[in-house]
Amino acid sequence: MSGARREHDPIERARALTSADDARAHYDDWAERYDTDVFDTMGVIGSRRIADLLAEHLPDRSTPVLDLGCGTGVVGEHLAAHGFTALTGVDLSPAMLAIAHRRAVYSALVEADLDEPPAFDERFGASVSAGTFTTGHVTADAVPRLLDLHRPGAAIVWSVAPAFWASFESALRDASVRIVSSALEPIRNEGDDRSHMVVGVTRAN
Repeated sequence: MSGARREHDPIERARALTSADDARAHYDDWAERYDTDVFDTMGVIGSRRIADLLAEHLPDRSTPVLDLGCGTGVVGEHLAAHGFTALTGVDLSPAMLAIAHRRAVYSALVEADLDEPPAFDERFGASVSAGTFTTGHVTADAVPRLLDLHRPGAAIVWSVAPAFWASFESALRDASVRIVSSALEPIRNEGDDRSHMVVGVTRAN
């Protein structure tokens, strides 16, 4: 990617963030333009792919699903189209959550930093995450805390940036997550951006 494109690409600007406060401000400012920029202009397809993967691996559509870094709720919308009915979204940007709320597909939406995930009354039978585990966002250090939010035997379907994959793979294996599949796939219709699409199952007990 050229220097000019990096300068004007909001995804690249997001990947350069260095703090939760900066991330919140960036996404609050970007929220109203986010879907047009990311899905229409940039042709990002990773959100749909994550939802499709969960649908392939989790037949029980009533399973409580946690959407980690849900943003404007596009993954949740795709999951709802697959018939999932118990969706909870977490994001640090209130403006992004407001847009997710408009989609009317989430049972609950929670404002929180995933590096310090909130407590829930229940544990989840699955989680999804698209575009969150990448530069400027959430690192593998958060994996143990995030896995604590899951039931034994829960499904996880996450996209992980290539630069982070080694540390995420290690953290998942240290937590006894069984990695069902991990494939490096395109995340845009055009261009060379790729991400590891990871399907795993948390330890049984």
